[in-house]
Amino acid sequence: MKEKELRQLVNERIEVREEQNQERRTIGGYALKYNSPTLIRDRWGDEWLEEFAQGAFDKSIEKKNQKALWNHDSSKPLGSVKAGTLRFIPDITGLHYEIDLPNNSWGNDVYEIVKRGDVDGSSFGFIPIDDVWSKVQYEGREVYKRSIIEAELIEVSPCTFPAYDSSSISSRSFQDFKDSLKDLQEKQELRKKAQKINLEIISMIGGIKNE
Repeated sequence: MKEKELRQLVNERIEVREEQNQERRTIGGYALKYNSPTLIRDRWGDEWLEEFAQGAFDKSIEKKNQKALWNHDSSKPLGSVKAGTLRFIPDITGLHYEIDLPNNSWGNDVYEIVKRGDVDGSSFGFIPIDDVWSKVQYEGREVYKRSIIEAELIEVSPCTFPAYDSSSISSRSFQDFKDSLKDLQEKQELRKKAQKINLEIISMIGGIKNE
């Protein structure tokens, strides 16, 4: 069973909006941007480029079961799609969201620290459904690239620290891709050896005929 993965879009300021009657305080921003490769390094030293295809979460959003949390803490909910306090607005750039903050201790805290600019990152949790691996050139070297075609969106969170610092790939797809490359390399080596043997045999036969 695939596990939830966390990612964060950094350097994108979370917006703050407050209605005049102050009954609703809304924050929002982009949870992610489509087709924007980001270099990720995990705790084991592996690194890869990762990007989300446009519309990767469209099917998931239709389920309307996502939550907004503070720092991915399920004990501190900020909103939900079902209740209408969390809204996703996908566009050609990425997945934009809006959260109507609750009037409680952590809701007030989030409003204040986002307004001050202490928290300026949006993080999201997802489960990959369909992804494709490849090898590409990046800054003069060859790296793995993961293109996520479809994924289930679980939650979005205003987040203090980037989730990329402890990112990991829960699915088997990365290892499967590396194994397939290894198999391909082994097959290519066997093919080269077979071609070399064939050339040696042809050369021997030619030598015998010349005698």
